[in-house]
Amino acid sequence: MRKIFAIGVLFLAFALIVGLTWHSPAGSDGGAAAAVAYKVDAANGTTVNINLTAEETVQEIAPGIKYHVWTFNGTAPGPVIRVHLGDTVHFTLTNGSSIGMQHSIDFHPAMTPWANLPTAGQTTLEGNYQPVNPGETKTFDWVAMYPGVFMYHCGVPPVLQHISNGMYGAIIVEPDNLPAEREYVLVSSEFYPGAHPVHGVYEGDLNRMLAVDPQYVVFNGVADQYKTTPLVVQPNEPFRLWVVNAGPTLTNAFHVIGTMFNQTHDTGNPANTEYGLQTYSIPPGSGAMFELQIPDAGLYPFVTHAFAYTGLGAVGLIKVDPAAPAAPSSYPVMGDPFTAGVTAATPPTSGGGGATPTPTPTMTMSPTATPTSSGAAAPCTPSGSALKISASNVAFDTSCLAAPAGAPFTIAFDNQDAGIPHNISIYTDSSASKALFTGALVTGPKKMVYKVGALKAGTYYFRCDVHPTTMNGTFVVQ
Repeated sequence: MRKIFAIGVLFLAFALIVGLTWHSPAGSDGGAAAAVAYKVDAANGTTVNINLTAEETVQEIAPGIKYHVWTFNGTAPGPVIRVHLGDTVHFTLTNGSSIGMQHSIDFHPAMTPWANLPTAGQTTLEGNYQPVNPGETKTFDWVAMYPGVFMYHCGVPPVLQHISNGMYGAIIVEPDNLPAEREYVLVSSEFYPGAHPVHGVYEGDLNRMLAVDPQYVVFNGVADQYKTTPLVVQPNEPFRLWVVNAGPTLTNAFHVIGTMFNQTHDTGNPANTEYGLQTYSIPPGSGAMFELQIPDAGLYPFVTHAFAYTGLGAVGLIKVDPAAPAAPSSYPVMGDPFTAGVTAATPPTSGGGGATPTPTPTMTMSPTATPTSSGAAAPCTPSGSALKISASNVAFDTSCLAAPAGAPFTIAFDNQDAGIPHNISIYTDSSASKALFTGALVTGPKKMVYKVGALKAGTYYFRCDVHPTTMNGTFVVQ
């Protein structure tokens, strides 16, 4: 009986400690059950307007390494977004792609359908997370019901390529009673540049992405930037780190050399708390919040403890300095990722870490064909069973291909876009709902000969599945 009583006293003490550390949300009935269900069930009446623009630019991801990034608001990662628990986020995504790419958004803290249930006969999915075409805008609302630090990213296939090229960021859903203290936001990610730059700028290499062969693993978009510009705190000052691992593939084994984590909150949620940890693994697409207090002045490196990748740029410093300035009194709703979320985001004037970006190379877009519906007059005719087509500047050199009916044929494909994947696929019509042939992806510069089986006479549709809105045309079989 005494043993049971002692266990009960220990449990009560632990519950009191948790209760003193993190208070339950307003309106909850308190206790352990409320801590486990740390969330709100309704909006608090506050609306926060968040606007992001998908656009491509050039960013220096390491000294002398300029990379063609696909971004939200011109930087990789995108801005640090901060809202409060229960806020309604009124979100607007504008697709400003200059290379004809579809883009979308996926907010990990949002509870909203990826796609609406389709109606009878509907061939294209609709919903908040569905692709937005270049030049178009999508707006929707969602309520931040769980606290923590979360990832947002583009979800257009191949998602691996869009995230690897820079379309991600961190969003913090802050509990109303979060203790005021100095804090920083770190987003871990991987970059996969091709073997050689094109006009001085590297393109992402999808084959390296698929092989998980990163050339850089970084915090906030630039290799080793916090070695020269450390995160500063005062001795014995409580401070916190919000850390998101955007991946897209590697786990970040987050560790600070020379100290321990007072508290670690998985996903940043105060209901998910562990004490005195040395290293904490954050899987791709997740996050954590770390509470620290370092008594002695000095330099304390933070790393991913997966040391095969640490030397690729995933190293920074925490500088514990008695002369460190006081902590900011408040933080912006949208913060600059390169200053670890402390400074308000502004239009980018540098490529991160103080680097000056090079203007994006001009990409001349060839006119794209208007798909010819089935049964329309054919704009071209077969001239044999050996077809040829090339891709350059994210465009095909022809808007029409033709092959003889009832006989196999080949398509010699020359992808001249360095580091950019394309393919040739043939569909029954422009809805692309039924494929007649799907070609393997080819990352340029590279040539491929596709072998296609015999097709019946008709007018069909071809496209690049990676760039369907700008690289497409009519396929005639007769």
